Amino acid sequence: MEALCNVTREQVLGKTDFEVFPREIAQQWRSNDLAAVTTGKLTVSEETIDAPGGQRLVLSKKVPLITGAGEVEGICGISTDITELRRTELALQEAVTKLEQQQDNKLMNIEAVTASIAHEVRQPLGAITANSSAALRFLDNVPSDNDEVRAALKRIRSDCDRANEVLSGIRALFQRAKQKPQPVDLNEVTLEALQSFRGELTDHAVASKTELASGLPLVAGHRGQLQQVISNLIQNAIEAMAAVKNRDRILRLKTELQNRDAIIVSVEDSGPGFDQKQLHRMFDAFVTTKMDGIGLGLAICNMIVERHGGQLTALSDGKNGARFQFALPIVSVEQDART
Repeated sequence: MEALCNVTREQVLGKTDFEVFPREIAQQWRSNDLAAVTTGKLTVSEETIDAPGGQRLVLSKKVPLITGAGEVEGICGISTDITELRRTELALQEAVTKLEQQQDNKLMNIEAVTASIAHEVRQPLGAITANSSAALRFLDNVPSDNDEVRAALKRIRSDCDRANEVLSGIRALFQRAKQKPQPVDLNEVTLEALQSFRGELTDHAVASKTELASGLPLVAGHRGQLQQVISNLIQNAIEAMAAVKNRDRILRLKTELQNRDAIIVSVEDSGPGFDQKQLHRMFDAFVTTKMDGIGLGLAICNMIVERHGGQLTALSDGKNGARFQFALPIVSVEQDART
């Protein structure tokens, strides 16, 4: 007691807790003593001590000393220093919690990869199905329309290539190794993405307008991933305009040079837009406003753009459509490879 509490026998004998120790500590000791006296039974509690080397935690067991007449004449207490034991228990508990979180994150990553593959491949597969049905109809014509059949088959081949690029892009996205950048023409990628939606644009009565800046420099990156970003934004725009009845459905795609060091690609729709309150979570995984959405499209787009050194942003007044745009820095392939 003397060593742990930094007191001498003379300082303690004949005095109360409040005369020797800080009030908060004295109060807890006094309360535990009274509990043993009142119940007449052994009490077990954890108590704090201000020791010279810092605060210590002790496990105190206290029993009342009772005379033959049944009166309490004192308290006998034995305290064991459990400071290190408790620290070890807390450290072990934190380690277990961390391991559980890591396990949950691994499971979430597996679910995210699976869901993203299904989400991204669904679009080109849908186009393949539509073009296959169209080709069969053209063959049933008398005489068969071979030119239209040939065009439909070319679109199917293009959609198959797009599906392959999507899979390659997702694979590269989740690979640890950094993929060597390649020169990418954003105007070309934008037009190819738009062309792949020709059937959907017609089916949904959406008119497309492009404003692509001429003479844009190439950017360094992964062509398939960047096309995946633009395709996702186009798909979202088409879906956003599905409920529009009182005005034209217009999809606008634009590229422009920004301050000679970046290229901006924007996709704008004439849908209902979105509430600005949704903006801070819009690019989070598994956050969606769609009835059948899984909330991965924009999250993946944001991840791809960030890995290309860019930034994806969104703007809407909640009434007159929405604009999604990303800016990519103009970096040569050689410079990006060195960094």
